[in-house]
Amino acid sequence: MPTKGFPRFKLIFKALFLGLCMAGHFLTHAQQTSQTTTITLAEVTLQAPQLETSRFLLPASVSVINWVPLQGFQQQLSLQEYLRAVPGLFTLNATNYAQDLRLSIRGFGSRAAFGIRGVKIIVDGIPETTPDGQGQVDNLPLGLLSTVEVLRGPSASLYGNAAGGVLYLNTLDDLQGEALRVRTSLGAYGFQNHQLSASFDKGKTIGLFHFSRTQTLGFRTFSGLEQSLFNAKIKQQFNAKSQLNIQVNYTHSPRAEDAGGLTLAETEADFRQARQRNLEYDTFEKINQFKIGARWNYKWRAQWNFETYGFYSIRDFYGKLPFEEGGIVDLFRNYYGLGARLKFKEVGSQLTHRWQLGIDSQAQADQRDRYLNLQGRQGERVFSQFEQFGTAGLVLLDELQWEKLLLRTGLRLDHQRLGADTIAEDQRYTVLNPSIGLSYALAPRQRIFVNFSTSFETPTLSELSANPTGGTGFNSTLEPAKAINYEWGWKSQHAKGSFELTAFYIESTNEILPYELEAFPGRSFYGNAGTTERYGVEIAAAYQWHKWGLQASLTQARYQFAAQESATHAGKILPGLPSSQGFIQLQYSSAQSWEWLFSGDHTGAFFANTANTIEIASFQRLRLQGQKSLTLPWGEVAVFGGINNLLNTTYYDNIRLNAFGGRYYEPAPGRNFYVGVSLGL
Repeated sequence: MPTKGFPRFKLIFKALFLGLCMAGHFLTHAQQTSQTTTITLAEVTLQAPQLETSRFLLPASVSVINWVPLQGFQQQLSLQEYLRAVPGLFTLNATNYAQDLRLSIRGFGSRAAFGIRGVKIIVDGIPETTPDGQGQVDNLPLGLLSTVEVLRGPSASLYGNAAGGVLYLNTLDDLQGEALRVRTSLGAYGFQNHQLSASFDKGKTIGLFHFSRTQTLGFRTFSGLEQSLFNAKIKQQFNAKSQLNIQVNYTHSPRAEDAGGLTLAETEADFRQARQRNLEYDTFEKINQFKIGARWNYKWRAQWNFETYGFYSIRDFYGKLPFEEGGIVDLFRNYYGLGARLKFKEVGSQLTHRWQLGIDSQAQADQRDRYLNLQGRQGERVFSQFEQFGTAGLVLLDELQWEKLLLRTGLRLDHQRLGADTIAEDQRYTVLNPSIGLSYALAPRQRIFVNFSTSFETPTLSELSANPTGGTGFNSTLEPAKAINYEWGWKSQHAKGSFELTAFYIESTNEILPYELEAFPGRSFYGNAGTTERYGVEIAAAYQWHKWGLQASLTQARYQFAAQESATHAGKILPGLPSSQGFIQLQYSSAQSWEWLFSGDHTGAFFANTANTIEIASFQRLRLQGQKSLTLPWGEVAVFGGINNLLNTTYYDNIRLNAFGGRYYEPAPGRNFYVGVSLGL
């Protein structure tokens, strides 16, 4: 279906980005020549790289977004809202709540038919991604997000398996001066969200409790969601040297409906319809998930720091798929792990030396049962398998910093073991992943860097159990994927803004891609597709001037099969990945406590299948958001609202890669709104 909207919007986007790049260069030059202006750099220390390093000094491409001042604007329905500004990161499937957000970083994770693959997710220092590389964010308390750190390149030397990129999410420790906060919002398609948060501060003990209830009918027929979420976070400061953090999360989602993929002709006939087969087979999922985690930090003698963590999680999943044989999935998962890091820092007159020795171990146990789906009714069990995945890792990081130079190296050894009760012998992998990065100060506010890193990614247990033979056991033909990454970048940072330019080249082998079979319509299988090459340029910039703020990013990349591949794939573009992306956001704060956000994003054309015969057209979206705050004697009240897809652009929220029968398309909502009010005491 053709894209609607202003035809010149794409040209305007490019002009704005070009102007921003020129402005960044001008500002940097002005700072170098000025002898009288004193500028205080806003140093941001990162947690995702493990050795806490300044973002400006780190020899790697990383994005950091502080959401504390902007949370009041957000609808808080999907994590996609919080990631639009990150270059090199692409999301789909924000409104199919049965299959969760699909997220990829420089192509890693693009194969996922549901959930997140190939990208490591960390929440408040505790892994959210399972040992086999599966991740989901349906249990994330979006209303509590404070900062997002994104490592935009392979990071296996830090996090092991399935770390093609890293999403490190931090939530609030308290309500920042408030004891109680109530928030409620309503919107199009029956959207409702109600939140209650309570915080206490007893000096050495700080706690935050949060409850939210979300409900929506969804844009399409049969695409609704019901979800309740509870999150608790307690921080105990024993003394100046010792601190304990405890977090608890419980998510109950009794129904998340799947409207299914449509053919192009079906979208043209009725853009909001559900696939008839999905209605007949009552395709939905329900989830109950509980997670508890703890982190302890101890410091002594100023140079030494010891950190340890442990967690336990259970996930009870029940879902229906639009076919009979094995069309009902009942999965019960236990997932747990622990880890420890010993850090040392020595500051000399000319050299600062830091190193870290870390160990971690994680285990996953899945009981997977499949039943006949008799047009929505559960039939007899046709598949039962107990699957396990365990991993243990040892990591050594070292960082040397001179006056202008920083050298950072990493080496991680992982041993993985996976198997099932239907398989006689377990599979084992022992992998060594190195990394090395170097950054150099061209000037006090400019820095260049180079980086080499690797990734290793096993197929997930759900991908291995999707056996095209239809039987139990694993798909024995599916192999792990490997990749090496080269980066070069330039950073500029000053009091009013920052600018970053990064170029990357990634070569991967045994790329994993999904496909469908006629006998199992709607079910994804996976195969290795050979060697790929990914290369591109990423730009990110931010600028603050009085009451105005500007943020922008641009990605121009190519993801393709290598020329030496077979004639079937040689030179073809990887499906599901646009060659260009852009984002721009303008913020304004008035003296009357009004705040406004006007943002737009561009997604370039991409292919829906490996054969590159189905192209999805590029599209652009605009969003307008506003908030008015009122300070009263007994608290603060804020009214907020927003208009999504302001120009009513027609596009697709999700594309099902290599879908059988041409059912690639999942339509996205047109122009829609939300409004709400929050009260803080």
